[in-house]
Amino acid sequence: MRLKLKSGVYLTVIPAKQFKTVRVAINLITQLKPETQSKRLLLANILENSAADFPNQAEIARQLATMYGAGFGVTVNRRGNSHSLSFILNCLNDTFSEQSLLDKGMNFLKQIIFHPLADKNEFENENFIREQQNLRQTIVSAADNKQLTAYLALQKAYFTNPIQQEPSFGTLAQLATITASELWQYYQCCLREDQVEIIFLGDITLQRARQLVEKLNFPARVELPISPFYQQNWQPKIRTNNFKQTVTQSKLDLAFFLPVYYNQPEFMSALVFNAIFGGLPLSRLFVNVREKQGLAYYASSSFDSFRGVLTVQTGIDAVNQEKAQALIMQQLIELQQAKISRQELIDAKKMLINDYQSQLDSQSSQLSHALLTNLTGRRLNSADWEESISSVNVEQVAEIAQQAKLQASAYLQGMADK
Repeated sequence: MRLKLKSGVYLTVIPAKQFKTVRVAINLITQLKPETQSKRLLLANILENSAADFPNQAEIARQLATMYGAGFGVTVNRRGNSHSLSFILNCLNDTFSEQSLLDKGMNFLKQIIFHPLADKNEFENENFIREQQNLRQTIVSAADNKQLTAYLALQKAYFTNPIQQEPSFGTLAQLATITASELWQYYQCCLREDQVEIIFLGDITLQRARQLVEKLNFPARVELPISPFYQQNWQPKIRTNNFKQTVTQSKLDLAFFLPVYYNQPEFMSALVFNAIFGGLPLSRLFVNVREKQGLAYYASSSFDSFRGVLTVQTGIDAVNQEKAQALIMQQLIELQQAKISRQELIDAKKMLINDYQSQLDSQSSQLSHALLTNLTGRRLNSADWEESISSVNVEQVAEIAQQAKLQASAYLQGMADK
């Protein structure tokens, strides 16, 4: 059940008696804007590791220990055109302790969110500099991940919007310009203006959750439309991003325009198509490109239903670039022609349903699904989801495959390849 507490502030409660813990997510959500991804990730790191009453990680850990080892974290997530800064608390249900751990947990979250470690109107300088340096090192070390390097090159080639071209962690240039006072002022804007989605999952009633949320007292804010969906038109010209580095294994990544979006009528067919194409261990890309032909060290596909794009990632020897790309395209063409065996379809749907059912045992996954439902207004219960997957047929998979059009490629050629 989702309840509007104030303008722009919402409470969702998902009763679930199978868990011994109650998981709480307090999400601050905004439309993705230029140069904010580095700020929000830096905020997450600072707010996770310090507060006025808990000035370091040791003090936070000590406080969590008094709640019988409650779990806590601050995360960020980009979905299409939206960005969320999320405070997550996981603690024992009140029925398992003599004291109210939920009351104590909400007081803890209140201190973390509304009373960060600060010096007047800026984040405490020593802590700010340390977290800024840590994030800088994380961004620098990302360059050592060549699979990520190739994917980011593909993202830059595919998307026409500069914000979508950016890595989810922002850039070094953006990070270098952030000051402790500027970040403080930005965070105050987040607390006043971001849409607030508070979600409880566990053995808890709406009345109890509402009582706990009153401790936070988020102010009302102007409600602005926040859509997680990003759309761009397909263009006939295929964009490429080719470059060389001194590595042994080359990377060939492809991006296909696929205008199907989360929980739209064709969404389930797109999930089955991706599973057969390259999304599961027994997919076409794995079996035919990697195993049978030996043209790739790894080969898989993923479907971004918030940006309408299907990506293929492979690790290859440079001499196999043309053969590998031709074989990948052949797999797509065969799916477009509905050359799909009955067993292949059954196996893909079975694995998707098993994966979905396993997520029902995860509080984290259920919270994520609940947030997506709130942002999109598109709800499917588990029975409807499984029925929709089960009803997908060969013709529907082929129709999705026919919508996939190659739009961009990125090729990292390993200079050590022979």
